[in-house]
Amino acid sequence: MKINSVQQQNKQNFKGLADFVAKNPKIATGVAALAGSSVVAQKIVMSGSEAVIGPVMDVGIGKAITAATGETDGRTNESSKVQAIRTFSQSVGGTIVGVIIRLACIAAATAACSSAGKKVGSEIGKILSKGVDVENAYQFQENASKWGKNIGGAAATMVMLVTNFIIDAPFINWINKKTTDFVDKFEKDKTQQPQAKEVK
Repeated sequence: MKINSVQQQNKQNFKGLADFVAKNPKIATGVAALAGSSVVAQKIVMSGSEAVIGPVMDVGIGKAITAATGETDGRTNESSKVQAIRTFSQSVGGTIVGVIIRLACIAAATAACSSAGKKVGSEIGKILSKGVDVENAYQFQENASKWGKNIGGAAATMVMLVTNFIIDAPFINWINKKTTDFVDKFEKDKTQQPQAKEVK
């Protein structure tokens, strides 16, 4: 197999995406801004990008290997299709679970900081109230929200070490099965259409 063939296929796979981004620079700027806004947005951008780019690479590499080796039985293309579906399922499943856990942890941490900060004489209250006017409840809550995001984001990382096995794995397998069924049905319908035209 020639390495150049794989590299050439990858260039072709990304050419359309690169042209699209070049013509729409505001989209790239918006994605970058979103990624820098919060841990939840970062998860969406990273996993969402993987869900789009990963399968394209898997399929493209399969085509390059098939072309380079002259393979005719289609086993490499079939293997790359299975891998592409798996990559998509892992990205989508991981994104959904990751976002939900992050949002839940951040909400819980924010509520905890706000509640603890309101207790008279509490250390957290002193920290959250530092530089805040007595009557400025909005600024106090804003400080609690900032703390909640930091603490919740760190807590979510720890929580996901457990949920990766309890929730992610079965959920990803479910998405993988549904996606495989959809792709198989789509390919079956696609091959049957030309046959139906020939019969007519």
